[in-house]
Amino acid sequence: MNHASVKSAVDALEQQRCDATVSEDLLTLASLLDDDLTFVHSSGYVHDKPEYLTFLSDKIKTHKIVRAQSLAYHFLPELVITTGQLEQWLQRRSDGSEINIRALVTQVWIKRETGWKLLYLHSGRLSD
Repeated sequence: MNHASVKSAVDALEQQRCDATVSEDLLTLASLLDDDLTFVHSSGYVHDKPEYLTFLSDKIKTHKIVRAQSLAYHFLPELVITTGQLEQWLQRRSDGSEINIRALVTQVWIKRETGWKLLYLHSGRLSD
């Protein structure tokens, strides 16, 4: 595995994931997520892939996602683990209230026949 090319590919996919989330392009987002996705939110909610996509379409609108720093990478055969800070601005669809989250996010990307897919994401809020 060429670490530089994998890092470049995963960086691009993560940017696509963030862009698709903000633009509410759930088809593109779904294509980036592994069918066995586990998504652990900083609030403690845990979703699989269908639940996560429904959560985005029915509960939360993401206005902006910013990564203040480059991701840290750990390479394993057929897996890449990334860790980095993330800040996002969200709005609840139920009442319009806004949420700003600063978190440390760990992701596991897995190499599938169709390319790299996000298998696992765990977000933990950072203190103010």
